[in-house]
This record gives sequence, structure tokens and C-alpha cells, in this order.
Amino acid sequence: VAHLIPFMEEEKRLAKLANPDAEETSSHAGCMVLATVKGDVHDIGKNIVAVVLGCNNFKVVDLGVMVPYEKILDAAVEHKADIIGLSGLITPSLDEMVTVAKKMEERNMKLPLLIGGATTSKMHTAVKLTPQYSGPIIYVLDASRSVPVCQSLMDKANVDDFVQDIKDQYTELREEFYTNLEDRKYLTLEEARKKACVLDFSLPENKPFVPNFVGTKVIDDFAFDDILQAIDWNPFFQTWQLRGRYPNRGYPKIFKDETVGEEAKKLFDDAQKMLAQFKEKKSLKMVAILGIYPANSQGDDILVYKDEERQEV
Repeated sequence: VAHLIPFMEEEKRLAKLANPDAEETSSHAGCMVLATVKGDVHDIGKNIVAVVLGCNNFKVVDLGVMVPYEKILDAAVEHKADIIGLSGLITPSLDEMVTVAKKMEERNMKLPLLIGGATTSKMHTAVKLTPQYSGPIIYVLDASRSVPVCQSLMDKANVDDFVQDIKDQYTELREEFYTNLEDRKYLTLEEARKKACVLDFSLPENKPFVPNFVGTKVIDDFAFDDILQAIDWNPFFQTWQLRGRYPNRGYPKIFKDETVGEEAKKLFDDAQKMLAQFKEKKSLKMVAILGIYPANSQGDDILVYKDEERQEV
């Protein structure tokens, strides 16, 4: 870090001399405010992040160590930052990061918040941090990962997909965490029955809608092309254990994925050929049947009646 910084500063100085009228931020890929949170003096990892981002054309405003949340958030506004990065090595830093996230939410900030440091983790970020802040929060494993993460956040065409992919991952982690913590206490049958939902159908808001018909209806021979347009291909690929990674997650972007894209395309093409054969040979006929009947509960059972007379179950 100490070796690289002088060269970077000299390059910036020469660029400024060559074009003194150019705006400082015009050539930057983005601006990050970076800090080690209050109570923590460790900065080696943070400094490496600053250098790596600087080498990739990011402007980094390094606030140093032991930085309170007020200074971090005020600096983000002052420098018109695109991203805020927090670093911490000791356990108390985790709580301070939670505080920063809460204060960002209180200020209605929407900037991405990157989290890194020895004691941080993807699970901690998912469970403790993301519920505190509605903006993007992303755990960064090490300095080498900071560049692709920041570049993805600055990619206006794909940033929404990138952020949503991260949110989905963290939601799964959070649900898994709380599921594992559950202390399952089973009720007796009588206790469960006492908790049953009881609706007062005399109230207007609980009055059931009257359907257009009562009984059974057959929908015969759907138009084949209409069905094809309604197919959700994502579960199809998931069944075959093919899942793309951002930004190539889901159909049809999965075809561009470096790992599974080629196989996904082969599988999709085979499915299209099979569907074309079904249509050409008319070997597949799609029929649906549905039934709408009066019903009500009786104890633990649901009674379904033949008609509105409710005489025959």
C-alpha cells in the first residue's frame, strides 16, 4: 500500500497539470467514502481496498479509523459519494456497523453500504444489518472483491438485477438462520383447535362472493401457442440444477452464464423441439377441469356440497 500510493498520487498530479480545467470527478468510475468504524483502529484491509479501487479509477475518500457515524454520513453527502464502505476487525465493530445502517435509514439515504473486515460475514450482514436499512447492503469478502462489486453497483443497466440478487441471497440466509433458532413447541389438539380462525359471515366484509356458476366446468383443448407463452422456464432450469449467477440469473439471461449457459441453451433447445413435435403431431391435448361448490367447516372437517341447497355432501 505504502509503495503504490506515491505512484497513484503522482499520476493524478500529472493528469491535473495536463488538464487543469477538468472536473475532478469527471473521469472517475465512482466515488466511495471509506472508513473504519468508531472504536476500531485497524486499517490494513481498508487501505488495501482504497488502493485497489484507486487503481480501478474510483475516487476514494478515506476517513481513517475510529470514525463516528455522523462523520461518515456527512462526508458521503459532502463528496456526493456513490457508495459507503465500512471496515472493522473487532467484534464491537459489528454493533457500530448496525448503528451506521440505522442512521442511514433515519436520514432516508439510499446509497449502497459495503461491509468488510475480519469479524464480518455474509450471515451477520443478512441477519443484523439488512433489516436496519432499506438500501443495498453488501458483504465484501476481501479487497479483491471490492472492485467487481463497486463496478456492478455503478452499472446503471444491470444494478437493479445485481442488488435484487444480493437481497434474495440474504433473505434466504436470514430465513435459514431464524429457522434453525426456532424452539419448536407443539400444541395439543385441543389447544390448536382453540386457536382456529373464526369468521363472522354476517359482517359485510366477510360475505363470500357469489360465483358465476356452481358445479364442474371443463375447458377443452387449450390453444397450444397460448400455453407456450405462459411457461415459466425458471423452475425448468432449477429442476435440472442449472442456475446462472448475476448478471445472468434466470431465463433468458442464463444462456449467457459462463458456467451453465451452454448446457442451459442445449436443454432449452431440446425442450423447444419436443414442444414443436407435440404441436405438429397434435400428440398432446391440454384440458382443464375446475369445480366451484358451496362449502363450510364442521369441526376439523370441510364439507363440500353438491349445490346451494347444501343437502348432499
